Amino acid sequence: MSQPGRNILVVRDVCKSFPGVKALDRVSIQVPSGVVYGIVGENGAGKSTLMKILSGVYEKDSGTIEFDGKVIERTTPIQALRRGLSIIYQEFNLVNTMSVGENIYLGRFREMGGMRGVHKKARALLDSIGSRISTYAKVGDLSASEMQIVEITKALSFDSRLIIMDEPSSSLTSEELKRLGKIINQLRDKGISTIYISHKLDEIFEYCDIVTVMRDGCVIDSRPVSEMSRSEMIEKMVGRTIDNEYPPRMHCVGGPLLEIKNLTTRKLHDVSFTLNRGEILGFVGLVGAGRTEIVRAIYGADKVRSHTLHLQGKQTRVRNPKEAMVAGMGLLPEDRKREGLILPFSVEANITMASLDRLTRHGIIDRSKEKEIGERQIKNLNIKTPSAQTRTHSLSGGNQQKCIVGRWLELDPQILILDEPTRGIDVGAKYEIYTLMNRIVEAGGSIIMISSELPEVLNMSNRVLTICEGRVTGEFNPETASAAEIMSRAIG
Repeated sequence: MSQPGRNILVVRDVCKSFPGVKALDRVSIQVPSGVVYGIVGENGAGKSTLMKILSGVYEKDSGTIEFDGKVIERTTPIQALRRGLSIIYQEFNLVNTMSVGENIYLGRFREMGGMRGVHKKARALLDSIGSRISTYAKVGDLSASEMQIVEITKALSFDSRLIIMDEPSSSLTSEELKRLGKIINQLRDKGISTIYISHKLDEIFEYCDIVTVMRDGCVIDSRPVSEMSRSEMIEKMVGRTIDNEYPPRMHCVGGPLLEIKNLTTRKLHDVSFTLNRGEILGFVGLVGAGRTEIVRAIYGADKVRSHTLHLQGKQTRVRNPKEAMVAGMGLLPEDRKREGLILPFSVEANITMASLDRLTRHGIIDRSKEKEIGERQIKNLNIKTPSAQTRTHSLSGGNQQKCIVGRWLELDPQILILDEPTRGIDVGAKYEIYTLMNRIVEAGGSIIMISSELPEVLNMSNRVLTICEGRVTGEFNPETASAAEIMSRAIG
């Protein structure tokens, strides 16, 4: 274990460029032993690039890196692990069909003395952080927070002295987040350092001892968290002052546009509600309450047992997403990478995906029209990309999200469904998404928004519905109702 007070990691003047982009420009940080070190910044600020260099995924162009007192010139992910530096990505790196113990010691069964040794040592590590997860449980049956504990335990199995957590709370409930916080504190008490990357500033202030703000591939500031205010942190991240994290609420609600009656599926029970013209309707509920299932059923993506749908006063059938599109609906799904985008495709191709009927003649895509649409939405939404031909996987999360929004804006839908529209994106990009939502309703469109961030729903919605166990349990005016009132109905 590293000595308290000394630096476990020293990064000096590290640079990294990709074609057309300087991702890191003379970045320097120092991480002491036994601290929680926060790193914040907009998407594209260089946080992930720096972490991938530290963990051996990328190779730096220049600069020096010292880990535990030793200069590291080149490394691979497995060498970084064996040195004691591990990274837990936002998407877990686990084998769902294998047991907890097998995942913790994957590839090292013989070293551990076979399966008996694997489970014995895994049990001891789990006990050391106060976890009672069975080492024989299948990983695919675990909750998100339990999977995170398995990832942390796997890191500890390599005697890690520095653990990097990239957006660790993105899929956790509030209770699961509290458990994660306790484990982070335990790691600190053991002298193990944590680099904590998050767009959720509340977590930075609650868990971190030191914070570094990055912008455009540069370090803007590093100091103890206690010496930086929230507004100052946001200003340093985005390079401008945001007096309020939310734009003014729009008040342009008209008459009923969409009426849903008695929606029932395997998980939903007799759900009824109305969406008005020019309205942002927020759904609040715990993870698994049925929020996503409601919008997927409306959009024709999930099988429905019974329901009645009226659009503009006329009874309408929506049996699949194609019919939903024809009816004037667009959906930004919760998991943008798996369900919303084809990441190896270009930005242009992802934006025009829903417009192919307009672009295709005799089975051949009109490339000039495709280019025109792509460039129009890139400009309209200020999508940061080297070109329209850039592959979408290389964009930041906020810009990927804008590609999906641009896809639907091109079709000018009456109803836009946004499922966790700002998950995993930074404060500046969030504000741009909020401003765009206001533009849509101001122009006469309507929005259904699902979000796990209650302040987001309260500040952006005209009306809020609470969902619990597949039922609508309450309706609120967010300008007059308290957060406690709304959550009490959401919890049931």
